[in-house]
Amino acid sequence: MPGRGIHIVEANGVTVWRVGRAPDPWSWVDPHYAGHNRWDDADGQFRTIYAADSLYTCYVEVLAFARPDVNADGSMLLDEIEEEPADAAEFPVPRPGLIPRDWISCRMIGIARLDGSFADVRNSETIATLRPTFLELALDLGYSDFDAASLKSAHPRTLTQRVAGYLYTLGGVDASPLIDGVRFASRHGDEMTMWAIFERPGDEPASRRLRQGPSRLVTPADPELTRAMTLHNLTWR
Repeated sequence: MPGRGIHIVEANGVTVWRVGRAPDPWSWVDPHYAGHNRWDDADGQFRTIYAADSLYTCYVEVLAFARPDVNADGSMLLDEIEEEPADAAEFPVPRPGLIPRDWISCRMIGIARLDGSFADVRNSETIATLRPTFLELALDLGYSDFDAASLKSAHPRTLTQRVAGYLYTLGGVDASPLIDGVRFASRHGDEMTMWAIFERPGDEPASRRLRQGPSRLVTPADPELTRAMTLHNLTWR
């Protein structure tokens, strides 16, 4: 059976959060910006939207583009700053560690209940099952193995995107989609759980796997925002 050995987690109404763009934080990203993130489809056949287990995790993820790298002596490195393409185009940061205040103006907080079946790529059985298919690609990309570390690497994203495309195509006994997305750990800490939700035909303007609650605007006074900025050593410009 396709997908046998992949550890599948049933979401069953788990609460998820997202910090997205107004007016609907849960709507699919513009196709122009699709294909750049970790579990996006490299071939552009479907889009992926990302959610987290907490609002704090959302902020940690979306603010990572501006974090400064720090030398052992405490001085800042100005290169190799990871940045989301949309933020790079709309909110260029003049110096790492600074966030423009108008970053808030187009951001909203969304909360929803998530249903569906998700491949847990942190699970040892999942990694072992996928390894024969993707080991050669992992080695070609410069990884020493296909393992948990390679699935958490920021660059290149070719490996995780190809895994996403493979998982997307898996079908059950009745040929219906077997997997609705991926459950994975944030690169900023294993205690933070992320969800990558795959777009399916007819999913407009957002995934049918989401039962959305009320959304609200991001405000500078949000304590979870302050906490994430402190973690990344960020200040307002």
